[in-house]
Amino acid sequence: MRAWQSCPRARGFTLIELLVVIAIIAILAAILFPVFARARENARKSNCQSNIKQLAMAQLQYAQDYDEMVMRAIYRDPVSTYLWSRALSPYLKNTGVYKCPSSANHRYTEVSGADRGYMSVGYNWALADVDVALSQFEHPTEIVLFGDTYNGDASAGYRGYEFAMTAARMCDTYEALSARHGDGANLGFADGHVKWVPRNTINAKKDLRFYAPW
Repeated sequence: MRAWQSCPRARGFTLIELLVVIAIIAILAAILFPVFARARENARKSNCQSNIKQLAMAQLQYAQDYDEMVMRAIYRDPVSTYLWSRALSPYLKNTGVYKCPSSANHRYTEVSGADRGYMSVGYNWALADVDVALSQFEHPTEIVLFGDTYNGDASAGYRGYEFAMTAARMCDTYEALSARHGDGANLGFADGHVKWVPRNTINAKKDLRFYAPW
């Protein structure tokens, strides 16, 4: 008769081994989370560039229909006021292009009959109330028309739909470009191309021209 033999008990993890495993997981998470965050931001940055590209190309279509005149930043008449976004809307498929996915409040709202609204992509305010032809841009590849902006508070009159570059400034505030993409902004130019430009280059206005007719 075979003697009965007990099966050996499986040895569990010791406390030290569990702590080592937890430490390894924590280290991997610390390494990988920033990588994933950068990957997500790069995807949002690319999406934002695509939006601005659509705006820049729509602007060129607008110019073709209006004797090569560049769209104004704002339109005023005796009874109403409306923004450049309304002038450009017939050339766009949806209003999503007025929003940057990296903006904290990436929404679009135009206040009817007023020169304010929620946007996180803005237009060069130097082109407000003026008629300018594309041919007047001597260096269209350097003329900035569109860019990432602070998404203003429409109720308070903050205008995220435009940016003013009469002075070298770039921050998350009223009438300014926003460096929300890795300390830089996506910019759309008069010839239709789009590129990311670092904050220092924008503030120094190096190889950039912010057209001002005055």
